[in-house]
Amino acid sequence: DLGTDEELAKLGLHRLVNVKRLREKLGLTQEEFAATYRIPVGTLRDWEQRRKNPDAPARAYLTVIARNPEAVAEWLRRAA
Repeated sequence: DLGTDEELAKLGLHRLVNVKRLREKLGLTQEEFAATYRIPVGTLRDWEQRRKNPDAPARAYLTVIARNPEAVAEWLRRAA
């Protein structure tokens, strides 16, 4: 184990959300996940294939999605 989030932060490291695992856990296709959470599908593919890592704001957003995906989806539907 790499340690707690706090221990990682002290080292300047961040635990990355496994985007593909999150999407699959939610039972969504790439297109559905991208549309639901308003993430460009190309960006999602880059993250899943590890061509790019999410930046700090994207990591925070993905953490919020992972913790309460239904609420995030609902908030975004209401904001549309």
